[in-house]
Amino acid sequence: MGAAAVRGLAVVALLLACVAHAARPYRGGAVATAYPQASAAALEMLEKGGNATDAAVAAAFVAGVVGPYHSGIGGGGFALVHDGGSGETKVLDFREVAPKAATRDMYVKDGKVVPGLSTDGPLAVAVPGAVAGYLQLLKEHGKLPPSVVLAPAISAARKGIWVTPRYHTMANGRLECLRRDEEASRIFLVKSAEGTLELPPVGHVLKQPDLARTLEGLAKGGARAFYSGRVAKAIAGTVRAGGGVLTVEDLASYKTRPRQPLEGSYRGHRILTMPPPSAGGVAVLQVLGTLEKLRPQGFTFKDPEALHLYVEAVRRAYVDRAKYLGDPDFSDVPTARLVSSGHLADLAGSIDPKKATLSTSLLPQAAGVQGSTLTDKPAVLTPEPERKNTTHISVIDKDGNAVALTTTVNYGFGSCVVAKGTGVLLNDEMDDFAAQPGVPNAYGLVTGEPNAIQPGKVPQSSMSPTLVFSREDPKRVMLAVGSPGGSTIPTTVIQVISHVVDSGMDVARAVNEGRVHHQYLPDELWVDRWGLEPATLTALEARGHKIRRVEQWGDAEAVFVDPKTGLRYSASDPRNEGMALGQD
Repeated sequence: MGAAAVRGLAVVALLLACVAHAARPYRGGAVATAYPQASAAALEMLEKGGNATDAAVAAAFVAGVVGPYHSGIGGGGFALVHDGGSGETKVLDFREVAPKAATRDMYVKDGKVVPGLSTDGPLAVAVPGAVAGYLQLLKEHGKLPPSVVLAPAISAARKGIWVTPRYHTMANGRLECLRRDEEASRIFLVKSAEGTLELPPVGHVLKQPDLARTLEGLAKGGARAFYSGRVAKAIAGTVRAGGGVLTVEDLASYKTRPRQPLEGSYRGHRILTMPPPSAGGVAVLQVLGTLEKLRPQGFTFKDPEALHLYVEAVRRAYVDRAKYLGDPDFSDVPTARLVSSGHLADLAGSIDPKKATLSTSLLPQAAGVQGSTLTDKPAVLTPEPERKNTTHISVIDKDGNAVALTTTVNYGFGSCVVAKGTGVLLNDEMDDFAAQPGVPNAYGLVTGEPNAIQPGKVPQSSMSPTLVFSREDPKRVMLAVGSPGGSTIPTTVIQVISHVVDSGMDVARAVNEGRVHHQYLPDELWVDRWGLEPATLTALEARGHKIRRVEQWGDAEAVFVDPKTGLRYSASDPRNEGMALGQD
């Protein structure tokens, strides 16, 4: 696809983002991603005879080129892959891990967490897993060779991408961080007439020849070309030179982790989602399960009484997250109990239908934790739109194979560190650990001892790639969905599922609907600009909820299969610049 065609797709996507449209039907495969170029690459793979995995991996590689503020080969992620023939679903955890030299208190000085150490610069970098994950998915589940699947990403890096409004906003939020790294500045910023490093203007073309060479190496040499040799030495050398702890040995020893999908149900629909170290998947099943117990006949999302119950269910899910969730290979995570019917009944029974629960009454020790005491001015931050991270890809092909893949470099532009000569922008995933148990991270999330830093450990994650199955056929995927948004990811996924299942919404409207979010601490109910009507807000405030208006968040990407007709419908969140495509 030529540069002019790609720009045309992007313009169309921006125009479509202004209003919500009903999703159009497709008879073949369908895809939804956050970038027109990534969706086009996925569709190209389907047209070449590839399956959902080929399409998702091609989209993931392209996403890392055109949206470096969200994802890339210096990051990591999770994927659910469903085989439409056998009905089997596989889960791959290719999340980053802590380097061997990481220590529990590496971000603590004089007993306090040092702001910025876990988000900006080389010390924030965890061992990347994206390359190993993408190529393993392709090898085990794809049909096309790497040279074909990586070709769109290589072309995008070599020919260049144009700076979109989203790029401009995200780079502005990380401008000072990017300026501190010579390679990142050279690639992602421009010099003004006065010689200062500034944001590139919208429409400016950014070429990434170093990244193109690295991707060509992966197409020819596989994951080994990233985890050993020139690229690995450049990554480790850059990190170590800046005071980080990642080594060549860390890269050489990186391994992905196959896991069992976390299973639940909602109103007769089987649901598979991501297990720990994802805390998001647990939250998805807990909240939906609690809602079904509280409202067995159905759930009307904008009804104040029902919405109060939803908020209280979410609050309790995030309390469980703070208490129990972490890497199951390092901690005894009681996953089965947390999503059991008995525990969900306990959660439902603890909710006062008329009054909001004070968060610190559910986890009292949090009231004395540094940074989480709630006063008139909350000590933790509401996420800023320009700093949001992560991206999601949903694909269902003509044969019913499905992929839900969420991938990230964590904060916007990750650590802002680019490995010299490689074009590889590195993550700042170490911030997803508890730098000090009980102290909020960049998203205001409070996590506990199970998420403390340890060498080789996977940090807790909010990423929640999820598959919802047809009620009539529990082996047939009806909905593939996921979203970025840090701590808001699980609630975005929950709301899309509820809109489709409870309200029967068209999938395009489901991802477009206004959103609400609670995460235990800060003890606030976040409502986006389209979220709720004034009367509903007033009713919630009367029940004791503290409302905070937030501009917007999330970027839900979903593909829906009509159980009656088999037609596919794809939808990309109109809040951003994505595109939903499919095969006629």
